[in-house]
Amino acid sequence: MGKVQRVAYIVVMFPCYSETFVLREIRELMRRGVEVTVLSLRACSEKVIEADARDVVSHTLYSRYLFSFALLRAHLHYLFHRTGAYFGIIATLASRLFWNPWQLIKNTGVFLKSVYFAHALHIRRIQHVHAHFANYPATSAYIISRLTGLPFTMTAHAHDIFQNQILLSTKLKLAKKLFAISSYNKEFIMKKCRGVPRETIEVLHSGLDLSRVNFPRHDRIEQGMILSLGRLVAIKGFDTLVRAIAILRDKVAPLRCVIVGEGPQKKELDRLISRLGLGDIVELPGKITAQEVVGLMERCEVFALPSRQADKKSGVMDGIPGSLMEAMSLGIPVVSCPVSGIPELVVNEETGLLVPPGDELRLAEAIARLIDHEELRRRLGHAGRERVAREFTIARTVDRLMEVFGSHGESA
Repeated sequence: MGKVQRVAYIVVMFPCYSETFVLREIRELMRRGVEVTVLSLRACSEKVIEADARDVVSHTLYSRYLFSFALLRAHLHYLFHRTGAYFGIIATLASRLFWNPWQLIKNTGVFLKSVYFAHALHIRRIQHVHAHFANYPATSAYIISRLTGLPFTMTAHAHDIFQNQILLSTKLKLAKKLFAISSYNKEFIMKKCRGVPRETIEVLHSGLDLSRVNFPRHDRIEQGMILSLGRLVAIKGFDTLVRAIAILRDKVAPLRCVIVGEGPQKKELDRLISRLGLGDIVELPGKITAQEVVGLMERCEVFALPSRQADKKSGVMDGIPGSLMEAMSLGIPVVSCPVSGIPELVVNEETGLLVPPGDELRLAEAIARLIDHEELRRRLGHAGRERVAREFTIARTVDRLMEVFGSHGESA
């Protein structure tokens, strides 16, 4: 088996505050001596950039403007040297997306940028291309592969497959492997993409670097503190959590809830907190640094993430939230809902508690139960930590990635 030394990772935007799982993979690959070039389809617009991400920015290539000389030169190169592949890609995109003009426009932008990336990767002698997210980054990897002959793989997470499956079957025919972060995701893709060999799709959980986790927590735990973390969007169920806190207000003392993150539901949550008179109990600090998140996790008594079923308009739902993994890695007892791949991490009454989505009463009861029973918190916390250490480590994830990256077309 050959050993791949130079890999390109394609993402929508790097660094991205909510995609620490990508950064962990890249850093672990680099630690093992792999040269990683990050391809970012968009310029970074984040206000909070972690120190770990800054170290990787120097290895990141951002797409040139659509009318730049460098981009034009790349297109001319492939137009004359890979004419069949160049026009073949255009024909594929046009035929698959003809009935969806908005997607045709967006994927045309991806095509223009990907041709530039393909030329840059040829110069850098990249050996393998990996895309995080099966939508636009994977489309970019597909285009690069057709132009250069480089093998590519992709990782499917949540919105990138649940929202739509445009071009997914086409990409699967050329991809060396698609990694699904959960068994739920694999089965979903198999149903949507008929005829794809099962071995093309492999379950590979995202992983944490447990060497950087301060476990066990000691005497810093704040009684009655409930923590949650994620983008402030409907599928996270933060409104259910706020209503559950209103139920607990007269039953649990002291009581404090911190919901970390930003998103389109921020104003709605602010209004709900105000209407329920919870301004002195529920906090929405917005985006904070990873160090600040760790500080909150080391103090909280319970971590709650009441994810709900797919959004009716978009079809989007959670995958296996990284915030749940991070909390469990610290031995924090967690409460969540049996949605998507979450039961593959949180087993009810074994590694955490699961309640029906959208049910604030059951959620309040589960939180109160954990706060009232120290032995239950300890048992679930330790079992959750063991599950993460067994199945959700970055070392395990990257071991498998390197096997597939390095197989050079052999069966992996």
